[in-house]
Amino acid sequence: MQMAITFMAVVAGLVFSLAVALLAEEFIFGQVFRLFFASGKLAEPVAVKSDAKR
Repeated sequence: MQMAITFMAVVAGLVFSLAVALLAEEFIFGQVFRLFFASGKLAEPVAVKSDAKR
């Protein structure tokens, strides 16, 4: 039982450390979550339509 508690404490510490590191990186650079949640349209060229009437 002691080994299970120790293992859970180590895993919880690693998860917490990773969460803090991701949060700090996001505040500093602001790029991580855009990479994780990109819809796959980063590589496609974007066509800009101009419908302005002059």
